[in-house]
Amino acid sequence: MWFLFVAVGLVLLTVSGLYARRRLAQALAQLGVGARAIRIVRWVSGWFLWAYPVLVIVAITASLLLGRATLPRFDGLAASLLLGLPFILTVLIVLQSVPWLIAIDVVHLVVRRRRGAASAARMRGLAGIVVIGAFTLYTPIRILAQRGEVRMRHFAVGTPGSQARPLRIAFLADVQQDVHTDADRAREVYARVNAEQPDLVLSGGDWINAGPDYIESAAAAAATLKSRLGTFSVRGDHEHFAYVDRDRSASEVEHAMRAHGVAMLNNEVRWFEHDGKRIGVLFLNNNYIVHTAAAQVTALVAELATADYAIVVTHQLDAKLAALLEDKVDLVLGAHTHGGQVNPVVGLTHVKLARLETEFIDGRYALGKRTTVIVTSGIGYSLVPIRYASPGSIEIIELRP
Repeated sequence: MWFLFVAVGLVLLTVSGLYARRRLAQALAQLGVGARAIRIVRWVSGWFLWAYPVLVIVAITASLLLGRATLPRFDGLAASLLLGLPFILTVLIVLQSVPWLIAIDVVHLVVRRRRGAASAARMRGLAGIVVIGAFTLYTPIRILAQRGEVRMRHFAVGTPGSQARPLRIAFLADVQQDVHTDADRAREVYARVNAEQPDLVLSGGDWINAGPDYIESAAAAAATLKSRLGTFSVRGDHEHFAYVDRDRSASEVEHAMRAHGVAMLNNEVRWFEHDGKRIGVLFLNNNYIVHTAAAQVTALVAELATADYAIVVTHQLDAKLAALLEDKVDLVLGAHTHGGQVNPVVGLTHVKLARLETEFIDGRYALGKRTTVIVTSGIGYSLVPIRYASPGSIEIIELRP
């Protein structure tokens, strides 16, 4: 499914980019900017919009044809500053401006009949410059204002009014350790988790971003997480992205995590005793790379039938999986969405693009009459090293079974 989103996104980017670039050139011309300066603006904006995806596609294709063990990455500081950041900022400015530019064009069709073509054209050009300029200022300011923000959110689940001692669960995911979220940053976040004194740490996976370079350091950093019952995780998508050989990727990440005391479990139920209650936790392997079959999900959920409280941890929660879990377990913990990570303004409000994939994007949801869903927005980055109107989060859950 992800490649379909990428293809649609590239088509949308091309159409929107060409339209916005043309409108910008027209506006500059109407305001008296010289032809040479306009050509430079068109060339620079074109480079920012299309150089990054074209280079990534060409590099990955060449690596696959040459049989390389790993794929080229563009997540280093130099590549991010020269390609990744200019690309995503330009894309955001274009996509956010286009609806307003279309509205301006519609108004222009009416105004030019009343005020004359020349006057209407100047108004249209000025309005276009204002819109593009506004998003050019707002977008990086909003990104910088929230850079590095990770919320610590608290949830109470279980029996309302129960006087039982709560089981304190820390749930985190999508650290995606790389040059932007390095070991020092990861340890800083984990220290905040430890300060909450959890009884149990659960993870939705994605400990690394891409390539094998950060497997060992990610595992070593994860070892600093402290809890009475230990740290347990499912696989995320990115556990498969260290090498072209996805099985090798997942195996090396799991081996490193186990060596540092973090259990990565694949379609397995673990049991925990707390205050006289049996709590069953199913670690379900569900992500872009591996989707556990419905029959197997049903069988695994059935193992939780005797639990006083049943929990499912999964990386990715979509509508199909949600339907299999609804009213059959008490709590579902999901990740993957990054809260949208890049949530552009559409009209006057930010829209979470992750809604194209799932209704479970960020925070707490009710699923049927019995099941509570909590989705973390994660900690790190994917594809581009920014978050836009989507701060990270760690979830602290007080469970009273």
